[in-house]
Amino acid sequence: MVSNNAVLVLADDSFEDWSELLALMHRAFALHVGKVDPPNTALDCTEQDLIKKAGQEALLLAYAGGKLAGCMFMLKLRGALYLNRFAILPELHGAGLARVMMTEAEQYALANGLHKLTLETRVELRTNQAKFATFGFKIVGGRAHKGYCKVTTLKMTKSLRE
Repeated sequence: MVSNNAVLVLADDSFEDWSELLALMHRAFALHVGKVDPPNTALDCTEQDLIKKAGQEALLLAYAGGKLAGCMFMLKLRGALYLNRFAILPELHGAGLARVMMTEAEQYALANGLHKLTLETRVELRTNQAKFATFGFKIVGGRAHKGYCKVTTLKMTKSLRE
């Protein structure tokens, strides 16, 4: 089980392996190709995009067996910690890494005086919605991407207690 051996770190200025991070994200989000409409913009990211994003948001990295295995960007937004670009290598799905990363995000939020986590997931990704529900998230709304008349993304939140 990976979760017991996972090493989590917040990226700092010394992090340089942007190509490995980009490859991880591309592998993880490639699973959504053909399943979500509009297509996920994570697949259009470049190393420069990730560097810029990490300059504006906290970046949680998960390593398993010394290899980059997961990532999550975290942004303080309107009194909550917004989680985005949450990606785990496909071969590690179900190994408990998501729960370990989510627990770390909760601790980060509380340490920063935030008592709510928020995230968005696509309407079509019911397994993601169910997974987040097991972590205590509830669907609180939705939004349509630009040019769409129907809801394409669901907003989920989780209240935290100290």
